[in-house]
Amino acid sequence: MEQKQQKPKAMPEVKICGITTMKEADWLNAAGADYAGFVFYEKSRRNISIMDAVMIKKSLYPSVKAVAVTVSPTVEQLRAIEIAGFDILQVHKDLSLEVLRECKLPIWRAFNIGAFADVKKPETAGSGEEELTQTDMSEKEQKERERLEDERIEAYVLDGIAFGSGKTFDWSSGSVAQIKALFGNKKLVLAGGLKPSNVAKGIEIFEPDIVDVSSGVEKESGSGKDEEKIQQFISEVRKNG
Repeated sequence: MEQKQQKPKAMPEVKICGITTMKEADWLNAAGADYAGFVFYEKSRRNISIMDAVMIKKSLYPSVKAVAVTVSPTVEQLRAIEIAGFDILQVHKDLSLEVLRECKLPIWRAFNIGAFADVKKPETAGSGEEELTQTDMSEKEQKERERLEDERIEAYVLDGIAFGSGKTFDWSSGSVAQIKALFGNKKLVLAGGLKPSNVAKGIEIFEPDIVDVSSGVEKESGSGKDEEKIQQFISEVRKNG
């Protein structure tokens, strides 16, 4: 019997997050990034105003989509992001029902986790091995699961245990297949601690649709992005995707 040929894996797209200058936008264009992330969170050292982000965004090639990265966004913040012409809303921490209902942009739902098992309880930091059932879930967890299944959620982002920490979660245990099954057919964005030296391993383990990097392509001082590291990171993705 003739064996079916396996469909070749699609090469992951690349998001460079935490863009704060025009020069960095130029580096993304030159290196061939697919997404540019702008952080709208006052506690982040990469925080930028929407007005400044709009000016930088104008420098991006049309092929580079602009992602508004937020933490528990309000409807007012959502409105400002939509008016500013961003392509995607990325949400960390709380996603209110009001924001979900009002949002006209594709949403990337981010989860900060420490290990594979944490994904089974998105709103907690659980590490149990058993599958959650509807009766096991708290009301809050049930609502979160329902929202995640909403058609407006385009992708889920697996991030490190702390937002912007630059550290990977535990890749060494658990089932990637089970994790993907929890999120249906939505895209997987692998984030948290990625850098040129480990992105190939992350691609091998998770087969993500998109890889997302910020601190891994920054200068040693942490004062902005490093052009050479951006080029190295994207080169590694293209070689190993």
